[in-house]
Parts: sequence; structure tokens; C-alpha cells
Amino acid sequence: MHLTAALAMSACALALVGCGPRPVARDAAPADPVAETAAALNPCDDGGDAFARAVCANPQLAALEGELRAALAREAGDVSEAGRQALVETQQRWLQAQRTACGIIDPDAAPSADQIACLRARLTDRTRQAAGAVEQLGGYTFQRMEIVSAQAVTAEAAAASGLGESAPPAITRDIRFPRIDEAATPQAARFNALVAQQPQYRLEDQTEEQVTYRIAYAGPALISVRFDLYESSLGAAHPNTSARAVNVVMTTGQPLTAGDVFRAGSGWENFLVERATRALTRQFRDQGFEPPEADVRDTVTKPHLWLITEQGLVLLFPPYSFGGPYALGDAEVAVPWADLARFLNPNAPAPIRAPA
Repeated sequence: MHLTAALAMSACALALVGCGPRPVARDAAPADPVAETAAALNPCDDGGDAFARAVCANPQLAALEGELRAALAREAGDVSEAGRQALVETQQRWLQAQRTACGIIDPDAAPSADQIACLRARLTDRTRQAAGAVEQLGGYTFQRMEIVSAQAVTAEAAAASGLGESAPPAITRDIRFPRIDEAATPQAARFNALVAQQPQYRLEDQTEEQVTYRIAYAGPALISVRFDLYESSLGAAHPNTSARAVNVVMTTGQPLTAGDVFRAGSGWENFLVERATRALTRQFRDQGFEPPEADVRDTVTKPHLWLITEQGLVLLFPPYSFGGPYALGDAEVAVPWADLARFLNPNAPAPIRAPA
């Protein structure tokens, strides 16, 4: 391909001006899903407006976009046609959001040096993250789903926040969650519904939202996913962060309950309270803080704050959840399954088992 044409194609994927995505075919499996996805991610072979031409003329941006496109296309080789289509559409939305996030509001205006540097940094970071777009764990293929958008901060909003010219160029939203590709059972479909995340704010609310996730365990009987949440309102004194878990029993497609893990009446609640209180007191000894037992009890008895791992139960303590000020941040306490053996339900889904 002629270099000028290649740069123009790269520019269009960045600018999203005057062209639409070339969809991945749905009616037949592609002969080369990686190549076809790469083509779909690079949908325009014509020049664009002034912004697109400026990107075409920037070798660094064109090269970075090509690296990102290749990395995402490689991930697409492990998912279904529907998964590839979702990957293409998500990437198109992401690129459009980055244009706004970098302050490039007028598509006919050539980007400034600062805006080009912003795009360069975001493309580089996105390429590093591309390898996690698809994960093979526990017999499942998980695809990262994303809700990504951005809206420019107006001069009026910046003034009302008290930030004025220090306000960011845009309010951004980046919400991520896993999805089992080609969910072949009702239970897998139910998992997808339970872990799907949605925005809690409108962009007009001037609140940035981020949700990231990590799959702590995946197996035939259970999947455990940790979500970390971040929100920051324009002009707020500090952002708010939190954490929670979604645990799904895959034999039923239902959320994990306390009864799935522990025997009723076994006293597991008191054990977890005592164990967590001691661990948190040690963790925050230098701050002179000892968590109130009532706050610890309220947290450790909530299954949506339990992360299930191969080794044991991880108790999540988001900020404020253990009676401390926000400055203490969050915490977690890991309890091995062996230490919980006398409390466990003998019919608990794996990996909730005491070692033999």
C-alpha cells in the first residue's frame, strides 16, 4: 500500500470524520478474522478534513494507530463474529472519545502540539491495554466490554466548578466489564447480565466515571470478579473510590450467597469479624486507628464484598466501610480456606474447599 494511503487510513480511524466503520461480516465466518478485523478497524481509505490531514502528516500518530489496530486485531482472532463486531464498534467509540478528551472539538481545526501529545499518550496507553481485551480463563473466553464517551467542559461549567482555566478539557467515562463470548448456556448468559455495568451519572452531571475489573477466579462452578470504581465531580475536593465483587454460581447462574459458602449457625460471622478487626488494626497501627467492630461486621457479612480466589476468601473494605476517614483509603483481608474449614458448607462450589 502506498504510504500516503496508509497514513490516510490511519488518520481516518483517529479522526472519525467523513467515514463510518466497515462492519465485520455477520453472515459467514471470515477466512482471516485478524485481517478482516484490522480492515474494519481502519475503515477509510480517503483523506478527511483538516484534522484528518494533520493526523496523516504526523508519522508518530500514524505509526501508533497502526500498532494499536494490529494489537486489537490479534485479540479478535479468539472471539466470535459478534465479539469481533463489538470490538470494532467499541474501538471506534473509544477513538472518538479521545478526540474530545484531548480538547479537539472542531473537526476542521488542525490539532495543536499539546493535543497531538495527548493523542500520542492515549494511543500508547491503549496499545499496552490491548492484550487484555480477550482472556482465556477457566474454560471461558472473556471479552472486555467498554462504555466510553467524553463531553467537552464548557466555559460556564469550568467557571461554576471554581476551576476556571484549570478545568480539564472534557468529562470522560470509561466503564469496563467482562462478557463471556458466545454464551452457550442460560447460566453464562445470566453471568453476562449480572456483571454488566452502567453509568451512574450523565455526562451533563460533570462527573468523570471509571470502572475497571479483574477476574479473581473462573471455573466450571463459580466465577468471581472484582470491580474498582472511581468517580470525580468537576471541582470536587477529592475523587471517590470504591470496590465490589460479583460472584456467580455457574451451575445455577445465580449470585453467590452466604449460605452457598458457610453453614448456617456455624458462627462464621463472629470469626470473620474478629479476624478482620485484628488484621485492619495491624494494618493501620501507624495511623493510630482501630476499626469499630460494628463497621467491620457490617462489611464482612456482605457477599458483594467477598472475592473468591483459589487460596481463600478476600474481604474487601472500600473507603469508609470500616469506620475510618477517607484518607485511610481502602483495605482487604485474605483468609485461607483452611482457616475457614469448620465453617464451610460442604456443598459449596469450587474453589471453596478446605485443603485435604
